[in-house]
Amino acid sequence: MRESKTLKWIFISVSGIFMFLISFTLIYDLLIPDICYYHTNEMNSFMNLFYSAGGADNGHPSPNLLNFLFSFFIGGVLGYGIYKAVTNKTN
Repeated sequence: MRESKTLKWIFISVSGIFMFLISFTLIYDLLIPDICYYHTNEMNSFMNLFYSAGGADNGHPSPNLLNFLFSFFIGGVLGYGIYKAVTNKTN
């Protein structure tokens, strides 16, 4: 496959969105099996870094902006790696 900027950004964007969806569904369910647990217990420092449990969420943890940015960044890096692997194999 020929290298192109459009194809590169498509791979980066799709992988970023895919990682974002995985983070907000699969990883969220693995880290937080019982969302009501945090009504009476404090979150640890790792959970506080990527999730917030404020009054707007009724005390349930929800992903914050850092979680979104980190997920999209990791997905973008993976997408770029996939793009390089696909374009280098055919040359």
